[in-house]
Amino acid sequence: MMLVPSMFIDLVEFYGLTKASLGLIFSISSFCFGLGSLPMSLLYNKYGPRMLLVLSQLGIFTSAFLASNCQSIESFAVFNIFLGLFASIHHPVSLTLISEVFDSNISKANAFHGIFGSLGVSIGPLLCYYAVNNFDWQFSFFMIAIFNLVIAPITYFVIPKSKSRESISTLDFKKGNQLRMLKIFCFLSLIVGIVFTVFNTFIPSIFKVDLGEKSNLLVSGILIFGIIGQILSGFFGDKYNRMKLLSFVLMMLCPLFIATYFLSNFSLVAVSVLLAIFMYAIQPLINSIIKDITTPRIRPLVFGMNFFLMFGVSGLVAALGGLIADLDSFKLIFPIFSILFPVGIFLLYLLYKNKEVVEV
Repeated sequence: MMLVPSMFIDLVEFYGLTKASLGLIFSISSFCFGLGSLPMSLLYNKYGPRMLLVLSQLGIFTSAFLASNCQSIESFAVFNIFLGLFASIHHPVSLTLISEVFDSNISKANAFHGIFGSLGVSIGPLLCYYAVNNFDWQFSFFMIAIFNLVIAPITYFVIPKSKSRESISTLDFKKGNQLRMLKIFCFLSLIVGIVFTVFNTFIPSIFKVDLGEKSNLLVSGILIFGIIGQILSGFFGDKYNRMKLLSFVLMMLCPLFIATYFLSNFSLVAVSVLLAIFMYAIQPLINSIIKDITTPRIRPLVFGMNFFLMFGVSGLVAALGGLIADLDSFKLIFPIFSILFPVGIFLLYLLYKNKEVVEV
């Protein structure tokens, strides 16, 4: 997920593109990063997590290996699309598996899952820095390919085979306030996904413009602070109302997004650390909220819808962000999108009220 953002400027120079053009390519691959989660979430009940996760890892291996040998922008774009499609299988399948295994400690379980996700996200820029400075940018894709080739057989033997279950029907969405809550949640998921995409995609470029060649080392160091947010949301998410906690997180992120435009050097680094903490506090909370508002039968589909909106549809803003960067700067992207945080807080209020009606 972090390879193209971490080498955004390097790829622009290598292929002779505008920032808007590369942003469009990344938008399409990001859209596919969410697109595959929808059909795979529907197949969860039939094939189970083991087969789907192995398919994901072998597909990532193949796509990343081919991307590591691309000399033309057309082939690079195509293999990144397939890379996004195969990678999109992971989240809805893994999160559904977690929701089935854990109950009272669901926020902590999602936080544990998120901590290793944060490690992966923070290692991405570090891997790119190592690749660009010692080999070439293609080497980072090659390493991702080899890693997935290694973990595919481990996944197959560690995760037990599961029995197939009945597919969901439209009647499952008509119970109580289920459909209304899902409509509100989908809008919330899209908004959270947009701001998450803005942060992950353009923070590396802001740092490279402001702080130079070693910026990816700083980005890796900053993103590792996301683990603090994961731990805190996991701890407090099992003690307090998760919707209220997520509202607080969004309220804190709004001024931090605005501040990014006005800062540089040390102050930019300090605010980015806070951004990482609060940004990654979102995931355990929103994944646990899905369990709060869904029945077990429809949960795989809702995890898939959430991921499709958060990382698929929202990924299209990378093209808009690239256009803003061409017209002004990468920094201007952040205050423009900060307007979405109050909207997200309002949607959480509506979701909270609708869940109260169900509980009554």
